[in-house]
Amino acid sequence: MSPLLLLLISFIIKACAIDLHSPWTMSAGSTYGSYKFNVLHHLTGISPYFESNSEGLNPDPPQDCTIDRVAYLLRHGALYVNEYDYVSIIEPFLQRLKNASNYVKFSESTDLSFLTHWTSPVSNSREQIAKLSKLGYLEAFSLGTRLAYRYPHLMPTAKDTSFKVWGSNANRTKHSAEALFAGLFAGHETIGKMVNVSENSDRGADTLTPTRSCPNFDVSKGTRQADVWLKNYAVPIIARLNAKVPGFHFSAHDVMAMQELCGYETIIRGSSLFCGIFTSEEWLSFEYYFDIKYYYELGYGNDLSPTLGMPWLVATSDLLAHAKANDQRLYISVAHRQIPPLILTALGLFNDSEYLGTSNVNPVLPLDKINYQRAWKTSSFISFLSQIALERLNCKSTAYNGSYVRILVNSVPKPLPGCVSGPSDSCPLKQFTDYVKQRHKQYEDFTKACGVKNKNVPDAMTFFVKEQTV
Repeated sequence: MSPLLLLLISFIIKACAIDLHSPWTMSAGSTYGSYKFNVLHHLTGISPYFESNSEGLNPDPPQDCTIDRVAYLLRHGALYVNEYDYVSIIEPFLQRLKNASNYVKFSESTDLSFLTHWTSPVSNSREQIAKLSKLGYLEAFSLGTRLAYRYPHLMPTAKDTSFKVWGSNANRTKHSAEALFAGLFAGHETIGKMVNVSENSDRGADTLTPTRSCPNFDVSKGTRQADVWLKNYAVPIIARLNAKVPGFHFSAHDVMAMQELCGYETIIRGSSLFCGIFTSEEWLSFEYYFDIKYYYELGYGNDLSPTLGMPWLVATSDLLAHAKANDQRLYISVAHRQIPPLILTALGLFNDSEYLGTSNVNPVLPLDKINYQRAWKTSSFISFLSQIALERLNCKSTAYNGSYVRILVNSVPKPLPGCVSGPSDSCPLKQFTDYVKQRHKQYEDFTKACGVKNKNVPDAMTFFVKEQTV
C-alpha cells in the first residue's frame, strides 16, 4: 500500500473521530450539570449517524469468543434532502419566506433575526434532492474502514475477486455502497464487486426494497395519526413564534419545516441556527411525531411490517446457520430508511408490547401526549447510516462452548427477547434459528400478505446465494 494512501486513510479515520457537523447541545443550570441534550440525536430519519449505548453493554466480542460470520443491513448515508420532505414540507416554507421578505421584519426577533439574510442550503434541488451528500459519502467510507478494522479475519484476500457488497439500485444507496466498498478495501475496487439489486415491483421478496414490491403496502399509513400529534404540539410553538414575528402567521407545517431544516442544513453546512429556535421538549415532540408515523407505517402498528422484514431475516439466519467453508463471511447490504424498522419488527426488538404484556397498540403511542417510557424510539435505529448486524460468535470456555448469535443496532448490543442464555446476553445459534422460524410461521408469506397476483414472483430472498446481475 502506498504511503499516500496510508496517509489518506489515516486522515479519514481521524476526521471521522471529529464531527464534521456541530452538535447542538442544550444544558440545564449548574444544579443539573449532567444534563446534556443533543438535538441531532432526536431527529429520527434526519439524524446524522450516532451511537447511544444507554444499556452499557460492551460491543466487543465476549471473552473467549471470536466472530466468525456477520451480516450487516444498513441505511444509506446522509442526504442533502429527502424528496418528500423537500417538496411537501420545506419548499412551501421557503416560498412563504420569500413572499414575506418585503413585509415581515425578522430582524426584530432575536431568535429569528438570522432569517433576514438566510439562504436555503438546498441551492440546486434538481442536483441535491435524494442525493448522497458529502457527509454521506464520508460516513459510508468511514464505516467501511471501521468494519475492515473490526473484522480483519473475515475480509477476503487480495486474490479473492468473489467478495460482494449488495446495494439497492437507487442513486443514494448505490453510491453509499460504493463508498463503503472503497473504505473496506482502501480504494482497491478490484478485490470484489458491487451488486446492484433491482427495485422493480416484480422482485417480490427477493429485494432490498420490499415496500415497493408489496402492492398492499401503503406509504401514507401513519401520517394521519402523526398529524394529530403535530397539530397538538405545534399550538404553543405557533403562538410563541407569531408573537415574535407578527405578520408571518406560522403554521404547523412551518414548524415542521424549520425542524427538518435543522437536520438537513447541519448535514450540508455543518450547523444550523434552526436548531436553536426550539426547546428540548419541542424537539422531543418532533421526534415523537416520526415515532408515531413510523410505528404505524413500518412498525408494530402495521400488520405487514414483520412480513416485509422477514425475507432478509430468514436469509441471514440461513447464512449464519448453514455456512460452508468457502462461503463469504462478511455480508453487507445497503438499503433505504424503511428496511431497518421492518427487520427490527420481524425480530421483535424495540417492542413495547414485550414490556406492556399486551399486543394492544393503543396505549403504546397516545396521540395527545408523549409516552416517554416507550421502547419504540426511531432515532435509535433509523438515522442516516443506521445499521443492524447479526454476528455469529464461536465461543470456547468452561461456561460457553459453541456458536451464538448477537444483534447489534448502531453498534449497540440488543438482547433478543427470551433468548439471552449465551455470553453477553447472546442467543445460542440453534435457539436463534428456531426463534426466526417461529416468528416466520406467525406471519403470512410475502406474496399472500402483499396480495401479489403474479405466481412467478419470488417469496423468499435468494440473491445472497446466487449470482446477481440486476
